[in-house]
Amino acid sequence: MKKFFAVSMAAVVIALSSGISFSYAGEVDILLQKLVDKGVLSAGEAQEIKTETQEQVKKDIASGTSSSLPQWVQNTKLKGDFRVRYQLDHAKPSDSKVTSDRNRGRIRVRLGVDSKVNDKLGVSVGIATGTTDVTSYDASRSNNQSFANSFAKKGLVLNYAYATYSPTPWATLLAGKMAFGPWAPTDVAWDNDITPEGAVVILSKNINSKTKLFMNTMGFVLSETEPSTHNAMAYGVQPGIEYQLTDNISLKGTFSYFTWQAVKGRLLDGSQATNSRNGQGLMRAFNTISPAGQVAFKDPFKNIGLNLPVLADIPEFAVFGEYYKNTSASAKNTGFATGFQLGQPKIESWAQWQFKYVYSMLEKDAVLDILPDSDRYSGKTGIRAHKGELSFGLSKNTYLKFAGFRVWNINQIGTNRKAPTTVFQADWNMKF
Repeated sequence: MKKFFAVSMAAVVIALSSGISFSYAGEVDILLQKLVDKGVLSAGEAQEIKTETQEQVKKDIASGTSSSLPQWVQNTKLKGDFRVRYQLDHAKPSDSKVTSDRNRGRIRVRLGVDSKVNDKLGVSVGIATGTTDVTSYDASRSNNQSFANSFAKKGLVLNYAYATYSPTPWATLLAGKMAFGPWAPTDVAWDNDITPEGAVVILSKNINSKTKLFMNTMGFVLSETEPSTHNAMAYGVQPGIEYQLTDNISLKGTFSYFTWQAVKGRLLDGSQATNSRNGQGLMRAFNTISPAGQVAFKDPFKNIGLNLPVLADIPEFAVFGEYYKNTSASAKNTGFATGFQLGQPKIESWAQWQFKYVYSMLEKDAVLDILPDSDRYSGKTGIRAHKGELSFGLSKNTYLKFAGFRVWNINQIGTNRKAPTTVFQADWNMKF
C-alpha cells in the first residue's frame, strides 16, 4: 500500500510539473527522500520507485504521450554517426612493377532528424560531409572528406530529405531524396552511401510466424532536361521473401529488375567512364536483373556438435550471393558477388566481433558505373575484387573496423591492363 501511495505521489508531481523531464526529476527525488525520512519507505523501495518512474517517463516520451514535453520534441529524433579513417592506397598503374602509395586521413560525419507530422506521415532530413572533397574518388557516392588543403574548412551538404507516408502497417511511400537502396547482401553494385531521388513504395506483410513477403517498387530521376521526355530515369521492382526455416536457420531472397531509360548516348553525372562509350556517351542501353540471397545459421558450430571454446561462442554464420546481368548488352554484361559473414550480426558492445569476406566481379557493362561501391577501384566496372573486413566492439555505440581490398582491372585495354590496387582502411566508428 505504501509503495502504491509513493508511486501515486510521484505521478502527481510529474503531472503537475510544466518543465521538461529534468525539471521534475529533482522534485521526485526530494519527495522520495522525505518519505524515507518519515519511515514511509525504505531506501531500497525509494530507489526502486525512482527507477520505475524514470522508465515510465522514457516510455511516455518515446510514445509521444508525456505531458511535460512539447509534442514536437517528443515527435522528433536526432541521430548521427562519425567515422575517422586511415587509408593506404597501393597501386600499379599498369602491368609494370612501378607502384605508388598514397596515405590518407579521412572523416565522415552524418547527422539526421526524423520527425512525425502525424500518425501516418513523417519527414526525415540529413546532412553530411563529402561533396567538397576534391580528392574523393566519387563525391556523388561517398561522404568521405579527406584531410587536405592546408587545414581548409570542410563543407556539409544536404544528404537526404524525404517524406514517409504509411497509410497501413504493410504499406509505406517514400518521396524525395531518400536514405534508401534496394536490398542486397553486399554493396558491390550499389554503394551504401547513395541517396537516390524520386519515390519508392514499400509493401511488407507477415504471412505467418515464419514467412514475410515484401516488395520494393522504385522510380528514380537521374537527370532532368527539357523536354521532360528526355529525362534519364530508373524504374525498378524488387519482390522478396524472408523465411524462418528452423529456429536456427533463416533465409532471405530477392529478385530485382531495373530499366534505365534514356541513358544511352548520355554522359551521366558521377560516371567513372568504364561503361562502353562513343562520342555522344554510353553505347549501351541498360536493363538489369539481379537475383540475390542469404542464408544465416544461428549458433552454427554448437548446433553441429563442435563445442570447442572458440567456435561454440560464435553466434551466427551467414553465406550470401548475388548476380547481375544487363540484358540490353550482348557481351561483357554480367557480374556476381559471393561471400560469408561470421560473428555477431551487429556490433553493440565490448569485444563483440564480425568478419566478412566478399569476392566479386563486374564486367564492363554489367551495371551503370554510377552505382558500384566507391572503395572498389574508385567505383568502376570491369573489375575483379577480394574484400575482407574485421569489426571489433570497443563499447556501446563505438567499434573499430579494418578492411582490405585487392582489386584489378579486367577490361584489358592498352596500358591499363590489370593495373592492380591494394587498399587498406582502419576506421573508428561512433554512433549517437
